[in-house]
Amino acid sequence: MRSLLKVSLRSLSALVLGLGAVWASPAYSAAPKDPNILLITIDTLRSDRLGILSDRYVRTPHLDALARRSALFTHAYAQTPLTRPSHTDILTGTTPLYHGVSDNPGFKLEDRYQTMAQILKARDYKTAAFVGAFVLDSRFGLDKGFDLYDDDTGFAEHEDFDVVERTADQVVAPAMDWIGTQREKWFCWVHVFDPHDPYTPPEPFRTEYAADPYSGEVAFVDAQLGRLFDALEKSGALGTTVVIVTADHGEALGEKEELRHGFFAYNDTLHVPLFIYVPGAFPATVSENACHVDILPTVCDIIGLPLPAQLQGESLLPLIAGRKRRQPLIYFESMSPYLTMGAAPLSGFIRDDLKFIDQPIKEVYNLADDPAEEKNLAPTSDLAGMMGELEALKKSLKGKGTTQDWKGKNPEIKPLLESLGYISGKPVRKKTYGPKDDLKALQPLIAQLRMAIEEFKSGRQESAKAKLTTILRIRPIYINAYTVLADMHDRSGRLDAAEAVLEDGLKNNPGTMALTTRLGTVLIKARKFSEAIAPLEEAIDRDPYDPQTFNFLGLAQMATGEVKPAEKNLKKALELDPDFVQAWNNLGYLNLSLYVKSAEEKYYHEAVQDFDAALDRRPGLPSAVKGRDEAARQKALIDGPDRQKGPRASGPEF
Repeated sequence: MRSLLKVSLRSLSALVLGLGAVWASPAYSAAPKDPNILLITIDTLRSDRLGILSDRYVRTPHLDALARRSALFTHAYAQTPLTRPSHTDILTGTTPLYHGVSDNPGFKLEDRYQTMAQILKARDYKTAAFVGAFVLDSRFGLDKGFDLYDDDTGFAEHEDFDVVERTADQVVAPAMDWIGTQREKWFCWVHVFDPHDPYTPPEPFRTEYAADPYSGEVAFVDAQLGRLFDALEKSGALGTTVVIVTADHGEALGEKEELRHGFFAYNDTLHVPLFIYVPGAFPATVSENACHVDILPTVCDIIGLPLPAQLQGESLLPLIAGRKRRQPLIYFESMSPYLTMGAAPLSGFIRDDLKFIDQPIKEVYNLADDPAEEKNLAPTSDLAGMMGELEALKKSLKGKGTTQDWKGKNPEIKPLLESLGYISGKPVRKKTYGPKDDLKALQPLIAQLRMAIEEFKSGRQESAKAKLTTILRIRPIYINAYTVLADMHDRSGRLDAAEAVLEDGLKNNPGTMALTTRLGTVLIKARKFSEAIAPLEEAIDRDPYDPQTFNFLGLAQMATGEVKPAEKNLKKALELDPDFVQAWNNLGYLNLSLYVKSAEEKYYHEAVQDFDAALDRRPGLPSAVKGRDEAARQKALIDGPDRQKGPRASGPEF
């Protein structure tokens, strides 16, 4: 069927060429000069939830209307099933083998990797991003090149089971405001998170899609993006704006016994919508394969920029004109299970209709005949040849970004790349992996973990904890199970039990970053400040990206009287994230304590400025209001006729 579609597309392209309105490379000749670029990424959107691709589940009239005027790619693929890695792929035009971001926690895009925003800013574009989830917070490196990076999604506690997010209307509104004020060419990235779990669409979508709230979230997103499209149309800006719409990954809804995403790499989570609207272009339906790393080369091609040498994708404009890919193999991976539960690393490639998944139990599928990936053709396939193709592909994608030549380069990402086995000469966690390490064998454990989380949320705490204890008895290298069980104990007020779980986890998995960091935060909550310092310092030494860790270390040092180190670490937290409310608040208490102790006026003013900075970012924050009031009270006491001072400041709230 796909071959017939390709023939039809080639015939249509020939007709379009004959009419003189063409999609062509290196640039689309009818495109406006220096067009605006609008990139929209819809988190966790399956390809079959875009109405124009399937009308079975949900209506998306606004997205469909624009897609009908666009080049619509029916076989577009994410290259990782997680938010931060996928967006890094999109914004850099390179794969995780090059940029090193293979999971959400613990990974940040290093400064030396160039982003779409930096490329366009160098071309005098005004740049802004509006993101809907904490996982894409500026602290994780994707903000480079943006004049404005609006990531005010709230605060993520370590023990939160649900991802911190803001809804599509809260993202779209400021994006519309920013676009409406632009008088020069601009690049805007809009990321909406709603289809991600938990599925809680607002009315009327909650009622309309009561039996399928995931689709209700998609319908809500469509309505909000419709507001943006309408505003562009009414203002005339759509006539000078290239619009690219895609998803970072899909969502498994029980297929292959997987729920959500981030584990397997089947098409439920890798097959994504993608369409590109260029003003004046004829619409087209493209059946040739496309992928995330193709988006940046396409943007460069549309605006007539030479393709930067590091890009690992290819422009999609020739594909729209009916040609085949120059690079037939599309790489993909799913590394989170490897990093968090000691599973075999998963990688593979898609070539035309063939999909190869490298696991201890190999998988091969014909996507044209078997789009649901139900019939594994590995027993009758040339597995040795496919392994050779995959290894050659991985080698070609490593590039200079992940070599061992670290001279003069920021070494911070090196331990992360080593842990993934991306740097030659460094072995992965195990020399060989067997069937028991295959994700298909381990899937029941992650299903039990998710079930335990749902039980805990619904009040069945002891049953949830028992499930996790059983999981850890079966798989004592399952990092996420330790952190989730510790979080459950923490939420239940059992900090002693949380501490014991994390120490047991570190005993079975020495040096694990997630467990080390979490242990430090639990010790802070238990007010074991002296004990918390060592694990938090270790965490910072190995992962100097997370402002939360610097904040907690500063708190521990404040409590133990180490004022200078505390100040240094709180300021480092703010250097990493200038809008980090808790760090501003805690720095206020540090300066307040110095004022009470010394009566030096400068500390009073610094404390007030810090509390004000916290309140500017979160009006009414009780701890900051209390700190501001306490500062005023202390000043009155110190400046009054009965001059006195003492440790009256209550301190930050832990």
